[in-house]
Amino acid sequence: MRILIADDHELTRAGLRAVIEREPDLDVVAETSTAETAVERCLAGGVDVAILDIRFGAGMTGLEAARLILDAAAARVLLLTLHDTAEYVRSALSAGATGYVLKDAGREELLHAIRAVGDGRTALPSDLLRMAVAPSVGPTESDLARLTKREREVLALIRGGLTNKAIARELGIGPGTVKVHVEKVIAKLGVTDRTQAAVFAARAMP
Repeated sequence: MRILIADDHELTRAGLRAVIEREPDLDVVAETSTAETAVERCLAGGVDVAILDIRFGAGMTGLEAARLILDAAAARVLLLTLHDTAEYVRSALSAGATGYVLKDAGREELLHAIRAVGDGRTALPSDLLRMAVAPSVGPTESDLARLTKREREVLALIRGGLTNKAIARELGIGPGTVKVHVEKVIAKLGVTDRTQAAVFAARAMP
């Protein structure tokens, strides 16, 4: 699995590289101190997982870079950050990132997150996931029951962090059809966006 590390602190990059390159199935193919360069490198190809800090000293943020990478490159995104607030978690999910790990996480947690994201799965600690929406607001089991079989399939894939394009490939349907299904899911659940739908699905769906 080919990894890119983007962080504006040299010691952080060095520490990540040291941990990752001890693993035979992981290979750091690039590292950079700016989000802009991270985007350029991912668009050039040859990167499976981009590990991005959320905030850089100047220029583009990691969230902005994540959106560009996920829209136009084959790489997946893991956000590694000091920030554990609900606002940042929501922003990360809205950007399409499927992984969010704090910088004080242990070695095994980090490696698990990298592999999970690289395999197309989510890596978001349950406590951070619960922070993404207010616990007193959200859909109910009866709202879930209103979804059609296809809409439940789409919701499960939203929960997995897949973009509309990825959902279309997974289900063998067009991106336009996926967009319609996503809009219906959001409307039936009474949530404001796919992030809240994903959080609800993580709680309510097996």
